[in-house]
Amino acid sequence: MSAPKDPSDWNGGRYTGANRTQPRRQKLGPVVDACGVAVCGTSGGEPRPGPRMVRIEGAGEGGQSAWYCPGRCTAIARARADLRSDGHPGGERR
Repeated sequence: MSAPKDPSDWNGGRYTGANRTQPRRQKLGPVVDACGVAVCGTSGGEPRPGPRMVRIEGAGEGGQSAWYCPGRCTAIARARADLRSDGHPGGERR
């Protein structure tokens, strides 16, 4: 059995072939969604701004310490601190 010559013949006209010949458009958006916690990212020189907040050394602006909410924000802050410290854990530059 050979394939139909007209793509509209496939599956009773439900397949038009458009998805096979045209690439899908990518949805562009932020790489990281904004955090909904108002005190997330505040300066680490201040007292703990809320319960369960985590202080990360070297993750704030200019490499200063900052407070982050637990979970995704803390993980991103630790990664930023590691990048700023040339990959040395704990933010220690050598």
